[in-house]
Amino acid sequence: MTLVKTNEKTDSQRFIELSSVYFYENAAPRVIALKDCSLPTKGPIPGAFPALYGFQSKQDGFMAARAYADKNRLQFTVIDFLVKLDQKQNPLMMKPEDLGQHDFITFHRISRKMVDELKNILEKRLEQDGADFDENDLSKPVQLIMQRPELITAMMNEPGWEHMKVIAYPAKVTISEKPLTIGVVPFRNWNAIQEATCRLNPTIRITLDPPELRKKKVDTAPSARAREKSLRVV
Repeated sequence: MTLVKTNEKTDSQRFIELSSVYFYENAAPRVIALKDCSLPTKGPIPGAFPALYGFQSKQDGFMAARAYADKNRLQFTVIDFLVKLDQKQNPLMMKPEDLGQHDFITFHRISRKMVDELKNILEKRLEQDGADFDENDLSKPVQLIMQRPELITAMMNEPGWEHMKVIAYPAKVTISEKPLTIGVVPFRNWNAIQEATCRLNPTIRITLDPPELRKKKVDTAPSARAREKSLRVV
C-alpha cells in the first residue's frame, strides 16, 4: 500500500511507518482523529503518541487486536501513518555522540555507551521523583522502561533528545500478553506526521488534528470509551 506519491517521499530512510489500532462499537465511523488512535500501553506516556513499529510487531499487534476485539465484542480497524524525518536513519549502532545527527532511535540498535547514557538519564529522573532505587533496576534500563512506560518521557525531554521524531523500544500493551515494539512520537513533533490512512476501511477519513498538550483525565472518543468498557472485563 502506497501512502505517499511524490518523488521526495520515496526515500524510505527519511520516513518511519507506524501503525495503530482503533476499537469501536457498532458501525464504523466515517472520520477518525489519529490522536484518538494511540496504542493502549500498560501505563500512560504523557506528551507522546505510541504506535506499533516494525513488521513483526505489527503482525503480532494486529493478531492481538483481533483477539481482543472478539473477546470484548468490539470492532477494530488499523491506521497506518508516516513520520517524516529531517535526517536519514542511522544504519549503525547508535552512540551518544550520534544523537545530534539523527532524529530516530530504536533501542534494539544501541551501543553499550548508549545504554550507559540511558541509565544516567533514568537515574537523574528517579532522583527527581524521589523513587526507591531498590525497586527500580537501573542495570537494565530498557527493561525498566518496559515496566514503567512513563519513564520514556525522561528521554524525550532530555537536552539533546528534543528533536527526536520517533523513539522505538519494546513495551507492554494492554491488548497483548507479550511485549511489542512501539514507536512514540512526542507531541512537540506532531507536525512531522504525514498522511494517515485506514488499512481495513479505506473509506474512513483520518484527520491529523494535533493532540492537546495539557494532560486530560478522560478521553471521550469512541475508541477510548470502548477501551474503558472492555478493559474492565479483561
